[in-house]
Amino acid sequence: MKRYGAFISEESKALLTNVRNFVDKEILPVRVQLDESREACEEVIDKLVKMGMQRYGLAPKYGGVQIGSAVEYVAVCEELARGDSGIATEMTCPEWLFGPAMRARNKVVLENLMSPFCSDERHTACFALTEPAGGCNGEDPTQRGMALKTIARLDGDEWVINGSKRWPGGAGIAEVYGVLCTTDPSLGEEGVALIYVPNGVPGLSFGKPENKMGMRYSDINADVYLDNVRVPKEYRLAGPGQDWKLFRAALSWGRLSSAGFAIGNAQAVLEIVIDYTANRFYKGKAVREHTLQAAMIADMAIAIESARAYYLSVASMFDRKEFGDPGEPYLMGKASGAKVYACDVAEMVCNRAMELMGAYGYTKEYHVEKYLRDFKIIQIWEGGGQLGRLEAAMGYYPIP
Repeated sequence: MKRYGAFISEESKALLTNVRNFVDKEILPVRVQLDESREACEEVIDKLVKMGMQRYGLAPKYGGVQIGSAVEYVAVCEELARGDSGIATEMTCPEWLFGPAMRARNKVVLENLMSPFCSDERHTACFALTEPAGGCNGEDPTQRGMALKTIARLDGDEWVINGSKRWPGGAGIAEVYGVLCTTDPSLGEEGVALIYVPNGVPGLSFGKPENKMGMRYSDINADVYLDNVRVPKEYRLAGPGQDWKLFRAALSWGRLSSAGFAIGNAQAVLEIVIDYTANRFYKGKAVREHTLQAAMIADMAIAIESARAYYLSVASMFDRKEFGDPGEPYLMGKASGAKVYACDVAEMVCNRAMELMGAYGYTKEYHVEKYLRDFKIIQIWEGGGQLGRLEAAMGYYPIP
């Protein structure tokens, strides 16, 4: 646990050690297979579920396992992503999806929809944010939800939802969908609604899984279509204005955890490079013992350490009330900046690794190309680097 320094408590070390050992034993040896079949991914996910990771972050009242701290949570994200980012995404999605409902104390959603996840039986969650026409506009604070096209209308005791979503992880296989929508785009933040939709309701359908560059089978992405989908009115998160605030907090948590995902990828690549350059020789010395190559490895390690320190520092702020709510501009800016920097570091580390390893870094056998492909969507999701930079700036001077 040395890589997390003084940020990690003694209570968190046992959990992180178990996760790291699982990754070393169950994920790293099958990285190629995880990139080639969903069946291989499901075998690993089932083992993680039995290990209790599906319950991690869910309310103990319902059988969940409480997170020790934000620092612990993001470190767990890094450890899982060091093995496979898609599997890390699927295992942490239940907490991300139901976190707002736990903060809102929405008893109906927690009892009816979240409680099955607090078991050792496999369940999958999906948070549906992006839309075909607007991309990440729903996440853009300057648009305040006015660009959302998925509409929810209250009809008696039910919400009737019409619209579509693009790219959400778990689409088509998840049991529960958190749908970001609006009751009226002209209302802005007051109109934004987060409504939980169980799979199997009439009018809910899906497109075919996307054929992607990375996380090809460990994270399933597809279109979600809602055609007069009806759910109980209690399945709305909280109410006007509150849904927007709680969604923004969840987005901030998502960006912070994404920093951990990105550095997990970078750490895995660094470990590959250190091992490779110890076993390749020229002029009588291992590659890593030559000044030029040692300097390149040092730059990779320094960047990873600084990005990790950045996200751990922000996570420690999440743990202290004096820094405010995660969805407010200050902490949102910090979390967004940590994600932007971590993703830039992961990109540099993957590219530098290929330079050090030459053609071997380009082959599946050495896995660098997998991490390069997998991390790229982390850089893009939740608004990408451009929106992340805007939010980082807004943490210093909010934009009207």
